[in-house]
Amino acid sequence: MMSRKILFLHGYTQSGELFYKKTSALRKNLLKVGGYTTFFPTAPIKLSAPDPADPEERASIQSQGIGDDSYGWWTKDNVTGEFLGIDLSWNYLKGYIEKEGPFDGVIGFSQGAAMAGMLCTELKSLVPEHPALKFAVLYSGFRSVLKEHDHNYPITTRTLHVLGSLDTVVSEERSAALVEACDKSTRTVYRHPGGHFVPSSKESLATVVGWIQNAVKEEEERDGESEGDGWESEEFDGIGGGM
Repeated sequence: MMSRKILFLHGYTQSGELFYKKTSALRKNLLKVGGYTTFFPTAPIKLSAPDPADPEERASIQSQGIGDDSYGWWTKDNVTGEFLGIDLSWNYLKGYIEKEGPFDGVIGFSQGAAMAGMLCTELKSLVPEHPALKFAVLYSGFRSVLKEHDHNYPITTRTLHVLGSLDTVVSEERSAALVEACDKSTRTVYRHPGGHFVPSSKESLATVVGWIQNAVKEEEERDGESEGDGWESEEFDGIGGGM
């Protein structure tokens, strides 16, 4: 049986271990339905103090705090808005992907979703021999507003944006910016009636796992037809709608 792997990127103030625990229901469904094994790296930046400059980071700190297992993919300069440490994270992910990959897709939460979105395009530079990701599931994600990251957009990988209608950490405007940064023909939006977390209701799990199964099937069929690396995506019309 073909090995199927998914990379999970945790949110700000979390860790790979914590994200592993928080996605228990999703992991079990992915293994049961699709035979997926899941991988949870911990970001290389250890957090030791609050960074109040970024709303998403500040809200995460207020709701979860900075503990011994708190990490981030970057911190933010209070004056310039620069993402501090993101190059370190890219180098870390390069080594991790080379060791544990190849991956079929990526799933990210909050800051991890922002990172996952950029990874869809950054992967070609990081690990040139790695095939294009078949999908990305982005929970409570947002787009980087820094010009130095503009080359990561638009995102043409199939993306599922899972947004909480009661999310007070990542604003609707920030989430919409990431959705708009993805190609209209490859993006899908699913809203759940909750806040800033990965939902585990039966409906949410069925939606996400079903979408992943469909995305992978269509990408593999397309790869077989093209017999090459080039692939195009179509909109999955089973869930939600575009923003």
